[in-house]
Amino acid sequence: MIETRTITFNSEGLACQGDLYLPSDHGDGRARPALVIGHGFTVARSSLVEEGRLFAEAGFTTLAIDYRHFGGSAGEPRGRLWPFQESEDFKAAIDWLETQPGVDPRRIGIWGTSFGGGIVTHVAAHDLRVRACVAQAPILDGDGWIRALNREADYMSVRRYLTEARRRRAAQPEAAEPTMSFSEPMADGFMPMPPDPIMIEDITSWYAKTGDMLMHSAPGITIESFERVMEFDATYTARKIAPRAYCIVQLTGHDVYHPNETIQTAYRAAGEPKRMISIRMDQLDAYKPGQREQAIGAATAFFAEHLV
Repeated sequence: MIETRTITFNSEGLACQGDLYLPSDHGDGRARPALVIGHGFTVARSSLVEEGRLFAEAGFTTLAIDYRHFGGSAGEPRGRLWPFQESEDFKAAIDWLETQPGVDPRRIGIWGTSFGGGIVTHVAAHDLRVRACVAQAPILDGDGWIRALNREADYMSVRRYLTEARRRRAAQPEAAEPTMSFSEPMADGFMPMPPDPIMIEDITSWYAKTGDMLMHSAPGITIESFERVMEFDATYTARKIAPRAYCIVQLTGHDVYHPNETIQTAYRAAGEPKRMISIRMDQLDAYKPGQREQAIGAATAFFAEHLV
């Protein structure tokens, strides 16, 4: 049986929560490889229960984390997504994990999906404790991502809107930070991430069938977060990971949210050892029973090879 514990770790003075998944034989006195795993854009660790279980069943002590400002972690305002802070949360989780009994600090890997795939790429490039990294369907370039989701005129409108929002913050530093919902545009029409009708149908039909939302996301995100997201680009930082191991698990079905061009660029930039694993599934299929096992199985095999 997999044992699960909720733990708290400190990240730059904030209390962040995580779920620790322990292999069935964790108390046998052996030091084993360990993983820190994180989800994507505003998604909580409650959407990583099956991933944590699968990694633990494969023999990895696994810590699934909530980034600051999301899920069970501290941080105000809620919904603030600053990628470099989330990178620090990953590093702080490694700080905690490498000191735990039964963990071999020389065999630590990290896994992230979607925007979390960009975060772990950045972390692996700069934290030498990371021996192996797997980025699943990564969003690596925030500006390129928003640009890919919009027509050029709309992309430029997003840029101008964020510039004006920054001016308003400077003029009224005590004002509450505006937050936008993902379900509808702001009252002034601002919507930097146009919805994909196919993805919406996928989510709603899944909910109708199972009663589960597939991914447990925050209800909104601060406007300033989009400025910080568009400043983040881990595409070429992938070159700094070698000689530690880097793997991209790419989804090759219908997928408008994980730009293929930057995935290919990051892979070309990365040094050896590296691996690209292409799986024929749509953008949300990796979070569904049956297909999730295929995607995590690919990551598990990579970690088993490089965390020996």
